Amino acid sequence: MRALPLMSLVLVTGCGVQFTPETLVDSLRVLSVTAEPPEVAPGELATMSVLFGDPTRVGQPTTVIWVGCEPDPLDLNRSACNDASFLIKPTLITDYPPGLKLLGFSRQAAYAASPGVFDVLPADDLIRTNGSIGQVIAIVIAEAVDVSAMGDEVKQVFQRIEDKVTPAAIAITRVVVSEKAQKNHNPQIDNLTFDGAPLPLGGRLQVKAGQKVSLGVDVPESSREHYTEVQPSGPVEKQEKVVGAWYSSGGRFSQERFDVVDTAPTIFTAPGSAEFPEDPVPEKRSGQLWLVVRDNRGAQAFQQFRYFVCDESLATPRVTGLTVSTSETEPVVVTGQNMDKVLDIVIGGVALTNGTYSASRGAFVGFLSGLAPGIPYPVTMRGQNCSSVDTGLTYTVP
Repeated sequence: MRALPLMSLVLVTGCGVQFTPETLVDSLRVLSVTAEPPEVAPGELATMSVLFGDPTRVGQPTTVIWVGCEPDPLDLNRSACNDASFLIKPTLITDYPPGLKLLGFSRQAAYAASPGVFDVLPADDLIRTNGSIGQVIAIVIAEAVDVSAMGDEVKQVFQRIEDKVTPAAIAITRVVVSEKAQKNHNPQIDNLTFDGAPLPLGGRLQVKAGQKVSLGVDVPESSREHYTEVQPSGPVEKQEKVVGAWYSSGGRFSQERFDVVDTAPTIFTAPGSAEFPEDPVPEKRSGQLWLVVRDNRGAQAFQQFRYFVCDESLATPRVTGLTVSTSETEPVVVTGQNMDKVLDIVIGGVALTNGTYSASRGAFVGFLSGLAPGIPYPVTMRGQNCSSVDTGLTYTVP
């Protein structure tokens, strides 16, 4: 198990949807489960995070239940989480077999193996250095579950999943537990570009129906770590391989996987292409893109973005003024003409968070954070017709 790349086993219940192509996310689906750090010493905490998509339930409550299992100190795959019955009959989890524990109910959880997990091994055993696998199960449930739920309440949640009353996605991932000094790290994603240009922080990607967009990803060389694997014949020096995968709620990719050292870009074909008539423009013209990068030792990282399929027949908004908020909890109010056709307002390279048109104000409103005060930042309007206009205005954070 130590030498295998990260494997996530995903079971979607409740709908029986087949994903074609593999990159298309059209119902509840787990795309990545990360541990930070991905390799820990016995007793050391790793923070678990999950990336999932569910275009069918935008804005509706979702709960993540986390279950962790103690590593097998002999690395013989005897972890309680290896029982595939949990994936078919999740109520078995509430029997809490030895080595399995409930970690919590939230988007993140903390996992740690017991400090003495390797006490049964000799001090020079190779498993201590190469590590054993602590498995973690993330159960993403399409309903709200109280964080204080216990006992029968938790079992009833699992029973609804089992009965296919509540859709859920179950993913199993791993945390490497070892005593080595030089542990693995998650890869980094830098300089992500769309047709060679970066996306404003928090902004939506503007695409025309059926447009082909070149996706550029820069993963630094430092993310392809050199490491030593200790074998019975002696130490072997290796370098990680890092691969990326794009997913979307609509649209198609020219490749499902790519090696990060490959200079050939991935081409995204936006919904509405005559080439793919089965992939129409979404009803609200909005969709999501997800990027996951993984190394062959189990570490991974992800980013997610929104896209908007432009309506080129719409008028171009014209911004004439904006109010300066006195705090990050007070919205920035942007006024002008055709403000209901604004997609994003970008200030200093940062899009307003939760930006939307307010009919009562007759203005576009959103929240701004992360910019240093006292500096005049340029204001750009990005429209629903794919326009991008320098408003000539500046904004200074108080």
